[in-house]
Amino acid sequence: MNERLQELLKEWHEAGRADFEQRCPSLDYDTYSPKRAVIKRKYIYLDDGSSGAWILEHATGNIYNMTAYGVPDRRKHLGHVDTITGADLHRLRWWYRR
Repeated sequence: MNERLQELLKEWHEAGRADFEQRCPSLDYDTYSPKRAVIKRKYIYLDDGSSGAWILEHATGNIYNMTAYGVPDRRKHLGHVDTITGADLHRLRWWYRR
């Protein structure tokens, strides 16, 4: 899953580049909005910049929205890590917060 996770983070990062550079042309996207994975015992937190965005469950590979940092919102199940793309993570980032 590690290779797939790195690929997913890279896809997610590149999916947001065009929007960011159009809105904030004077800022560096790679510095301002890095995507990273914080690996814990039960979950992997997928962070956007300095805030949490998604939670990946180790045991199942399912990706959920967060209710608070480190707490998955099981009602908002995005999909499985093998079927989700970085464009999906970018597109649903703020829509799924509702």
